[in-house]
Amino acid sequence: MKNNMLVVSAVSSVLLMSGCASNMPFNPPTFHTQTVSIQDSSARRHLDTKVALNDIIAFSENLTNKMLASPVIKNAKRPPRIVVGKFRNTTHDENIRIQDIHDRIQEVLLNSGMVRVLDQSANNFDYIMQTEITDTVQRSSDGQKMVDYTMKIKLFNTSGEVIGQWSDDLSLYRSR
Repeated sequence: MKNNMLVVSAVSSVLLMSGCASNMPFNPPTFHTQTVSIQDSSARRHLDTKVALNDIIAFSENLTNKMLASPVIKNAKRPPRIVVGKFRNTTHDENIRIQDIHDRIQEVLLNSGMVRVLDQSANNFDYIMQTEITDTVQRSSDGQKMVDYTMKIKLFNTSGEVIGQWSDDLSLYRSR
């Protein structure tokens, strides 16, 4: 009886294993690899004339670094105390995230170590910084569109005198 049980168990095991086998060859799954890379915003093709967040952040960083490299800041005897004023958006694009630009400018200023950034409620400062972004839209007769964005930073002393002004341009082009 024990031998019969062993034979039945062995046969059952063989049948179960062979039932799971397939006549189809085993093909391991293939994975399509894709590479992801970050491109310089000036090298990236724009599908629209609306400014992208990464463009505007790079735009504001470049402009802030221009200001920091100027004699007004570079030749100061001590780090100037700057109040970063309100940011004005006078473009046709109401979707530009002004707070992100404001925060990025403030971050670049803080990380530079060249200036001290004060709150807007401060009254013991050297300069007030005002920033504005504007745009000019041009359309051709064949439906092409180009938008030139200009960002400006103006620095005023406590008397209201303009101490410095810096600007930078970003052009976006869309064809039909």
